[in-house]
Amino acid sequence: MKILWINDEANFTGGAETYIYQSAQVLCQRYDVQNILLYNVNSRIGYEYSKVFSFASVLVDLKQQINLIKPDIIYVHQVADIEVLKQLSQIEIPVIGFIHDHKHFCLREHKYTTIGHKTCTQAVGANCYSCLGFINKKKDFPYISINSVSNVRAVQNVLKKFRHMVVASEYMKEHLLLHGFREEKISKIILFSKHTNNLYHKGITQEVNRLLFVGQLVRGKGVDTLLNAFAKIQSNEIILDICGDGKQRVELEEQAKHLNISTRVVFHGKVAPDELSNYYMNAYAVVIPSRAPETFNLVGLEAMKHAKAVIGTNVGGIKEWLIDGENGFTFESNDEVKLASLLTFCVNNPNVMKKMGDQGLNNYNESFTPEIHCTKLYNLFESLLLKDSYAV
Repeated sequence: MKILWINDEANFTGGAETYIYQSAQVLCQRYDVQNILLYNVNSRIGYEYSKVFSFASVLVDLKQQINLIKPDIIYVHQVADIEVLKQLSQIEIPVIGFIHDHKHFCLREHKYTTIGHKTCTQAVGANCYSCLGFINKKKDFPYISINSVSNVRAVQNVLKKFRHMVVASEYMKEHLLLHGFREEKISKIILFSKHTNNLYHKGITQEVNRLLFVGQLVRGKGVDTLLNAFAKIQSNEIILDICGDGKQRVELEEQAKHLNISTRVVFHGKVAPDELSNYYMNAYAVVIPSRAPETFNLVGLEAMKHAKAVIGTNVGGIKEWLIDGENGFTFESNDEVKLASLLTFCVNNPNVMKKMGDQGLNNYNESFTPEIHCTKLYNLFESLLLKDSYAV
């Protein structure tokens, strides 16, 4: 099977790119698959990233390149140019799209309200204007950009013409259905995290005095709620490690100072993936306070893989792998009082947290390995090719 992957970026720049690299690698190892990548002309491919593909090139003339490559399957990820998407929607070869985020389902892409920062689960429509979601910040003058419902719906209408769509959670499947996508053209294939040495992690002693947040420092991740909750913990011995960077970092550092917890909150900035494992191993629990409804959230899988309990909001796809009382605890987005109560309970009950962490590791091994995901993905591709062969 020859798979043509199409994505704007061709380096380890984000979750989508990591997913592409790891999935292509596993498919190549387990099946008779040839992986080829086309990426945006304004991007630069990383040397290490290129190794998983038998061939990679900038996308210049899509139709001509497809005629030369002759792929069996085209797997489309994050492509900003609607004209490219339109061309893909008209190709007879099976074209499958993967929905990584809310870019095509929210005017501001974040799926929480501009006013009040409330989690949003509504379809794109007139309500988006009352939320002021159509106004977005820009780096260049005039420093704002305007999006419209018609622009978002135009992209959705193109995606609906793809042969099939893949999502990582039941939440995202329901969201596509809410926007008029056909159910028989949607497959939910849950995401995965790369293997680690599970026996080693099982033997690690959890440090009761460290909690961990991993992610971008943007408002949708809810770190402001976490800081407010952390300030309510009546102990000066508990440390909160924050791994990640983003445009809200300075504001969050000022918030920590204002709350008099700056000596107990450590902003580590962006941490390399191979170093992050140490933070997971030394954490007592991992906190995911998102107000934006995550399409899945891979941080949770990393936590489970390291046998750590998770304390997270019950928004988006999080509630599909975080089972309250089993491998962690859930709370409503923006609820700092409930979060403070959960953090206090967790710190005071190490045996409970250890048991939840071990259960999370079991859940990972049963459902969230690369082999499970890629087997389902390969079977989907084969079924689409089989339908085509019957149709001839």
